[in-house]
Amino acid sequence: MLNNLRAALRNDKGEDYVYSSAKWVTMLMIIGILLYPLTSGWGTLVALCLAIAVLIGRFMIAKQAAGDFRDMAHAKKAYAQTKKKDYLRFIKARGEQMLADNKMLTKTAKKEIEQLLHFTESRL
Repeated sequence: MLNNLRAALRNDKGEDYVYSSAKWVTMLMIIGILLYPLTSGWGTLVALCLAIAVLIGRFMIAKQAAGDFRDMAHAKKAYAQTKKKDYLRFIKARGEQMLADNKMLTKTAKKEIEQLLHFTESRL
């Protein structure tokens, strides 16, 4: 069982577009445990609220990134069908914006964006 837990913690499938927040949440939970006797539970409550905020933030970023990748894939498919340059401009604008704004993108996500940008540059 311990080996399964270790494998699950180390398993980076590369399927997700943003980095995991598990280390931050675990750290906040440990801080909460350490603060419990010192603050009569209030420090734990604050630490756990921060952990929940980190989880919600990561969920929102992951959802946005997945939507952006889905939109770019649809635009690429639509360009293949219609050959309208507006789809390429959309992919280029969205990809550049994602690279500039989202610092939590994984290497595979950045690589996928770079491939899409190369696709658009070769056709514009």
